[in-house]
Amino acid sequence: MKKGIHPELKPTTFVCGCGNTFTLLSTKGGTVYLESCNACHPFYTGKLRIKPFLLESTTKSADAS
Repeated sequence: MKKGIHPELKPTTFVCGCGNTFTLLSTKGGTVYLESCNACHPFYTGKLRIKPFLLESTTKSADAS
């Protein structure tokens, strides 16, 4: 690898709206504010309230036959 062409990685603190914070390496550095994270997003927490389209279409076709 060539020296001097890669960006410097700095510790970056990510702060979510739910209060969760975590630190990763990023080229940005400082603090990044997020709307949702893996602790509060419904897809990751298992609280997703809508059915995926694939499941809806399979149940309708099974009921019709």
